[in-house]
Amino acid sequence: MSCTKAILLAAGLGTRLRPLTDHTPKCLVPIAGRPLLDYWVEQLVVAGVKEVLINTHHLPEAVRVYIESINARGQLQLRETYEPELLGSAGTLAAHPQFADDAEEILIIYADNFSNVNLCDLLAYHHRHEDPATMLLFHAPNPRACGIAELDEQQRIIGFQEKPSQPTSDLANAGVYVFEADLYRQIAAKRVFDLGFDVLPTLVGKMRGWIWEGYYRDIGTYDTYLAAQREVVEWWQRAGRFQGCRPAVFLDRDGTLIESVHYLSRPAQVKLVPGGGEAVKQLRAAGFACILVTNQSPIGQGLITEADLVKIHNVLFEQLAQHETTLDGIYYSTQATQIKDRTVVEFYDRKPGPGLLFQAAQELQLDLTRSWMVGDMISDLLAGYHAHCQELILVDSGKGLEGVAIPPYLHPFSHQVSDLSAAVSLIL
Repeated sequence: MSCTKAILLAAGLGTRLRPLTDHTPKCLVPIAGRPLLDYWVEQLVVAGVKEVLINTHHLPEAVRVYIESINARGQLQLRETYEPELLGSAGTLAAHPQFADDAEEILIIYADNFSNVNLCDLLAYHHRHEDPATMLLFHAPNPRACGIAELDEQQRIIGFQEKPSQPTSDLANAGVYVFEADLYRQIAAKRVFDLGFDVLPTLVGKMRGWIWEGYYRDIGTYDTYLAAQREVVEWWQRAGRFQGCRPAVFLDRDGTLIESVHYLSRPAQVKLVPGGGEAVKQLRAAGFACILVTNQSPIGQGLITEADLVKIHNVLFEQLAQHETTLDGIYYSTQATQIKDRTVVEFYDRKPGPGLLFQAAQELQLDLTRSWMVGDMISDLLAGYHAHCQELILVDSGKGLEGVAIPPYLHPFSHQVSDLSAAVSLIL
């Protein structure tokens, strides 16, 4: 029986995403709290694809764990092909010519791109024309940095150039293709290395372009990856995902909600900042969820245990209860960082990464676009910014900026006040 199969090209090193990719393979870096691959797998399931080949290279063990989790759902089967040495995009096809057996067409997807493209519509378009290949296209903001296609009136690709100095259009290769099974076998038989340079130019005049007008982002660089975190929230907002969700105030712990103690390790060291209990009470009375988000590298360093942290936070809850209030949630990271720069996201779930905020938003049904981030360091502000909080507040009651200037792009969103009580006055 004929069917559609897919290949996810996911073996890239992700060197431009370091230090994130020192710990996480590029295809699994989180976007709004979900692995990047999740978004492609979801679309493949909707499109009815049942068999998917995925190549691995860097940190393959993590991808294997992910593959097991997907296969356990039973919606499709992911099969790994490990490449000790990278074969190249066309080389992966050459290593698996038999993958086209019993297939009508093969979807090829560069899995380090991020998009909400509708693969059902792409396949439907491919079935409506007679050429053996279809390329997904998007409008590139910088065509000189992309592979650019020129179309005729039938959307046939009549010209294609990689990174042209004088682009003929802004229609860029999105790294998603549909190849008829016979064409796939022909490409595999060529035994060449790269699809972009070795294969696509030979398909000019034999391939159609399908233009996606929705969201598309190449997350190949650190800056574009972080930009995607904010953009996905805008995407959710347009889809009405936040309807009925309440706003939150995300609070740093040490120096913001409680007095700052270097590597706080004992419950007896916990002390609310002056006015801290009343501040939380006022926020919750005004309809805000109050969420504590805190980096706890002492756990990663072995200085305290998670059981110790529970005891510390129990004392915090007891002190808040004396003010007839509480927190709606506590989220913490345990990673021990190797980087001194508090503006660099080394771990997604460690501020300045936005992971804790996204986790809280998903679990507690929070509207990030109406939420605030309050903290005493630049890493707090950046975590809130990357999660698309509407406003950011720096309090002077803790460590402060430590010689780091607030980046210009934060200025429209950021405020600086004396302490938590002043922050609450600003919020309310």
